[in-house]
Amino acid sequence: MFIERQKSWTVELALIACCGLALGGCGGDNDGVPSSSNSSGAPGSSRGTSNTVAVIVDSGPLEAGGAVNEPFVSVTLCAPANPSNCQTIDHVLVDTGSYGLRVIFSVLAPSLSESLPQRTDSNNNALVECTGFADGYSWGPIKIVTLQIGGESVAALPMQVIGDPAYNNLVPENCSGSGIAENTVATFGANGVLGVGPFAQDCGGACVGNPASGVYYTCNSACQPAGVSLAQQVPNPITLFAADNNGLVLTFPQVPASGAEDLSGTLTFGVGTQPNNALGSAMAYTLNPISGYFTTIFNGASYPDSLLDSGSNGFFFDDSSIRQCSDGSGFYCPSSTLNLSAVNVGRNGTTGSVSFAVPNAETMIAKNPDITAFSLGGTNGDATSFDWGLPFFFGRSVYTVIEGYSTNGGTGPYFAY
Repeated sequence: MFIERQKSWTVELALIACCGLALGGCGGDNDGVPSSSNSSGAPGSSRGTSNTVAVIVDSGPLEAGGAVNEPFVSVTLCAPANPSNCQTIDHVLVDTGSYGLRVIFSVLAPSLSESLPQRTDSNNNALVECTGFADGYSWGPIKIVTLQIGGESVAALPMQVIGDPAYNNLVPENCSGSGIAENTVATFGANGVLGVGPFAQDCGGACVGNPASGVYYTCNSACQPAGVSLAQQVPNPITLFAADNNGLVLTFPQVPASGAEDLSGTLTFGVGTQPNNALGSAMAYTLNPISGYFTTIFNGASYPDSLLDSGSNGFFFDDSSIRQCSDGSGFYCPSSTLNLSAVNVGRNGTTGSVSFAVPNAETMIAKNPDITAFSLGGTNGDATSFDWGLPFFFGRSVYTVIEGYSTNGGTGPYFAY
């Protein structure tokens, strides 16, 4: 990854390898999330409690070829100048490990994509972003859109349109040279991503006045690296809500050891702003204010770059004593399920033990090829990181509070559970 605050999505994309491991078990059952469609009018119909939206863990968009442990929501996008020109996009990944709304160009209706204003610099050059992964990149312009999700909305939200063909021939070498292009639903694994991690922008101070960050570019007939202000960056959409704008709660029921099909959960916006998002007895784990990380202690070793990451589809940590699966995917396949524990430590001194299971991934899928939610472990590749992916969220309400926002549990950035 290019900068610390941006997310490395290698383990997210490992779900594709897991589907291969499933030997055909990644189905196309998308019940629970409406299909992408054009809307006849602006969003805003009654959807129950205004700060909540349904989340589904299912097999993902058909083009992606299957998914496990991916939480999806639907978002409605409208042209800022024409509130009747709207489209609902399903299977947008909810990601507490990244920042900003990003949508694949191919899922946008032409009538909408052609109506989205391009964000430009002071010289009217298009602002374009290279979103870096450990094994590749996504490239696309920053457009302005009206967002509706649940009862929350943003009138003029900068978002990245990944894979816009108008910019495909302008990818700079220091972006394309970082690996494979992940600009389609098939390579990206979702129709888009809703990055709602504990920071307000996707790059932060690392990109301010710093073209060398390799994240933002200004493009005309060619593209040049650019340093951009905080206001020009792709923001965490939650920070632009009129209310409930300090964070979120992601809630899922417990998942049995045998796994579950099409698991339903809830994304609730705000922390301590309404009765349905009160912290209650949840313990706050404050984060490094630059990186967003906390410390995990596992098997006597310290992992200072750890995170709670709903966009990763398993527990990712390195343990050479656990047998890996034979397909080379990097997932763990112990001879029998391992019941393990680790201790999380916040910068505020909060500590808490977490129990988790690592089953044989091949056996799990062989027994039930239709499961889309189950405990899953794999290698990380970063000796300083313990990535608590979506299985950590099963059976919990996990709170994410954004940097600089004060709550009765303290000031963000922090996670709580």
